Amino acid sequence: MPRVLFPMVMLLVVTGCKKPQEAVTEKPKPAALAPVKVELGAVTHEKMPRLLTLVGSVVADRQSEIAANVSGRVTATYVERGMPVKAGQAIAVVDSRAAGFQAAAALAQSQAAQTQVALAKQECDRADTLFAQGAIAKSEFDRLKTQCTSQLYQANAAQANADLAGKLAGDTVIRAPIDGVIGERYVNVGEYVQPPTRVASVYSVNPARISISVPEPAIGRVREGQALDVEVSSWPERKFPATVRFISPALRAQTRDLIIEASAKNDDGALKPGMFATVKLVVGEEEQPTVPVDAIKVDGTVRRLFVAKESRAIELVVKTGIVKDGRIAVLEPLGPDTRVILKPPAGLSDGAAIQ
Repeated sequence: MPRVLFPMVMLLVVTGCKKPQEAVTEKPKPAALAPVKVELGAVTHEKMPRLLTLVGSVVADRQSEIAANVSGRVTATYVERGMPVKAGQAIAVVDSRAAGFQAAAALAQSQAAQTQVALAKQECDRADTLFAQGAIAKSEFDRLKTQCTSQLYQANAAQANADLAGKLAGDTVIRAPIDGVIGERYVNVGEYVQPPTRVASVYSVNPARISISVPEPAIGRVREGQALDVEVSSWPERKFPATVRFISPALRAQTRDLIIEASAKNDDGALKPGMFATVKLVVGEEEQPTVPVDAIKVDGTVRRLFVAKESRAIELVVKTGIVKDGRIAVLEPLGPDTRVILKPPAGLSDGAAIQ
């Protein structure tokens, strides 16, 4: 009997240990993203201005390092860095008492000299009368005339000294020589200044000047009155129109380049002296692929263009050129059959389905 039951028991144990097969459930697949509705535009090849890229620096149209022109102690200052000033506006004041005393003394000496001149003229007139009557010798007459002339010269010198002293007294108020903006104030109240001491710097920045280096092979392409665009890294999305005003007559011997200067309107002061500038000089025309301006997506200094290909958006990083009549040149090879996406929607990515 045990021999009969043992297999059956083993069969029941094995059967009881086997669990029923668990149901396998599949995770739902994510729904496909709906195609993005876009508006398409065409690529056309048009005659666009041909540009020559040059480098330069922004400089002030006029600038001045204001000197004290007098000696004395500074008693007041009226400007700070970045403050606009007008020509003739007071910058600082130097103690005027010493200058005033010198001016008063010089004036008194001038008045005394003028009195001597009046007396000398009377003597000269008397000498003329006596000589005409034969009452004095020729030598005496010459002596009196020389004395009269000498007195007149001394009086003129005394008057010049008085004028100079008066000017120096007036120069104790140090004034701006031009309209502009204060770059820096170098002195403070209580400091002693002398005539060559720098008091402040002033810059006239509207218009701004652009000093441009032109390499020797490109000299024949520049001329006075030529239009150009100026770009600076501080304002990557702006172009500052400028016009060539001055052309140097000679190349620099060390670098074999020519320096030209252009003038750019600078109403908001965005162009500041010392900035490094990239200059786009128009030197002709050439046929280039162009797209509508609103097809270019600007991301800092990067320009992106989306083209439509097989119902997909293909992203291209491109270099762009000049804008003309609402279209912008693309400095990349684009076929005439290429369709570009206008006003790329926010979030549009490379490879996205489009409709």
